[in-house]
Amino acid sequence: MILVSSGTPGDDTSFSARHRGSAYPDRTIRLFPDLLSKPPYPFRQGDPLSPELLSRYAEEIRDEPLEYAFVFDRSGSFLRKLIGEEERIRFWHRELLSLHHTIFLHNHPRGSSFSFADIEAACVFEMRCISVVTGGEIHLMMPPAGEEFFSRRLLHDISRCYRIRSHFLPVSHRLQPSISIWNIVARDLDLRLWRIPLRQVS
Repeated sequence: MILVSSGTPGDDTSFSARHRGSAYPDRTIRLFPDLLSKPPYPFRQGDPLSPELLSRYAEEIRDEPLEYAFVFDRSGSFLRKLIGEEERIRFWHRELLSLHHTIFLHNHPRGSSFSFADIEAACVFEMRCISVVTGGEIHLMMPPAGEEFFSRRLLHDISRCYRIRSHFLPVSHRLQPSISIWNIVARDLDLRLWRIPLRQVS
């Protein structure tokens, strides 16, 4: 989890006109199947962060007991490695400023998918991609096609869609954000979501 603020998803059930139709589901919600990585790969041809290179970084931190992060610039070139705590990564003010327009890869030792704080950080710092290493996979999320970076405006829509969609899930699914809820939110808002399986450790 990226710790930025104590904010929680908004309580307002209003939703932008662009996505209003999909924001109010039937009471019997259908969990979408997991999205597996398929072409096109999230990053443009010519970017230095290939699937193989991204996987090597992910394998380095997948089994760590603390949260670690790799930060890459907008083109995928490595910038720095950060060491966090068991459930979060805290940042100094100068480090926060350096997250703008970056690609952020970090692990979740407890095996969960994106936390809401992860998505909030991606939007506040207008990241190009937020990704989580959990178990044997990398989960990647990017803004809708045509938008290179996350934004505060997009956070507004994600907050409300997340809250509305969560309301129709079993209580057990609401306590900890799962890949199921993010699949649904991604489909509603045209977010680009991928899962890349890592090599099995022998």
